[in-house]
Amino acid sequence: MKTRMILSGWLAFVCCDFALAMLSLQVRDVWSLSSLVWFPAGLLLGVVCALPVRYWLVWLLSAALLHLVASQLYGRPVNVSLIFCGFDVLLLMVTALIWQFYYGAMYRPSRPRDILALTLLSGLSGVAERLITTWALFLLDYPIDQSLSLLYMAGYVLSYLPLTFFVLWLVTAGGEPQQDLWRWLLAFGMLLAQLMLFFAPASSNDELRWQDLALMFSFALPLLLAMRGDLLLLSAFLSLCVVSVAGATLFGQGPFYHPLRNVQQDVLLATWYCAAYSLPALLCASWINQRYAQLARYHWREQLMDRVLQQGWFHRFQLDSAGAIRWRYQSRWQDTSHAPAYWSQFIAWLHPEDRPAVEQLRASVPQIPQVLAVRLADVSGQFHRTSMALIACRKGNQLWFEGVLFPDAQRQL
Repeated sequence: MKTRMILSGWLAFVCCDFALAMLSLQVRDVWSLSSLVWFPAGLLLGVVCALPVRYWLVWLLSAALLHLVASQLYGRPVNVSLIFCGFDVLLLMVTALIWQFYYGAMYRPSRPRDILALTLLSGLSGVAERLITTWALFLLDYPIDQSLSLLYMAGYVLSYLPLTFFVLWLVTAGGEPQQDLWRWLLAFGMLLAQLMLFFAPASSNDELRWQDLALMFSFALPLLLAMRGDLLLLSAFLSLCVVSVAGATLFGQGPFYHPLRNVQQDVLLATWYCAAYSLPALLCASWINQRYAQLARYHWREQLMDRVLQQGWFHRFQLDSAGAIRWRYQSRWQDTSHAPAYWSQFIAWLHPEDRPAVEQLRASVPQIPQVLAVRLADVSGQFHRTSMALIACRKGNQLWFEGVLFPDAQRQL
């Protein structure tokens, strides 16, 4: 089953890599023969960042061979094709090695700092790849553009990052439960709206086109999807959007296409739009995902402690601002009629020497749980060593206390 899954993933990788390579080579620099976008790099980087090193060889060789074949189909010289193919694979491999040195294989980047770290690492490797390939072409006496623009380099890297995160989260998804169907329907509807924006006929009014207005509102689409905290769904949506935006601009569609500009400038604008469109949404979704995970952990811990309190010699109580006490899981008193119903009654069960400290603890309104050792009487009048934990809870103008009584190791004085 695992072998069949790996084979299916490899076949999907080969098909997508070749199709994206053919699309990316539509936008080549006439001087250096390099592409302004290279979406296959996102696929390969996601795979090698996720998988252990022992599985890399087949994926690296496949990507290099597909890169070489696509370059030859577009008429690049063999030596130029080998330069782009070799340095692209080499720099992506180094990037993945650095990533796995700090995070390890099969690591799922779900924190904002993880996303920023991989973005920065990919940016540095992308700039290095462009500089190295330009230097290599210069040594081969190819006419190259001497003015290396950081805008072009950054757009080159940021254009494929959504694909990287999608592959990373897809490979490391593991046995997660299936997502709600309505989330996928929502993402599909947003994708249709995005495709309509970039492939619908343009308005005849040159001063203000409807695509320009829709373009501003389109930034809300990924943020709305990011509010769910579903990183896999969001990255899939962003990957399709990035490829469709670049493809529409390349074929003369969408708000970024202008007949008086060359296609390289139009695609560069589209890639920067995709970067502004994708990176904030990924950071927002990762932050919300962390909050959801934290709330889930708190819920599980509360359920665990709730079960523990029911099984042991523990007494959980709630004290309102009026001094009324509501007990839960109490076994200290013989029945509920013996349990103190008000704070003043509870104080009467304490040893006289401990009462001032308990009153002071309540008056301090602790924002974090405070533990105090006290001596509490039983129904026969004997005092036992007990610990009391108390925390103040506030919601709006309401103030109440949550407390727990639990025994010490030596209960009897």
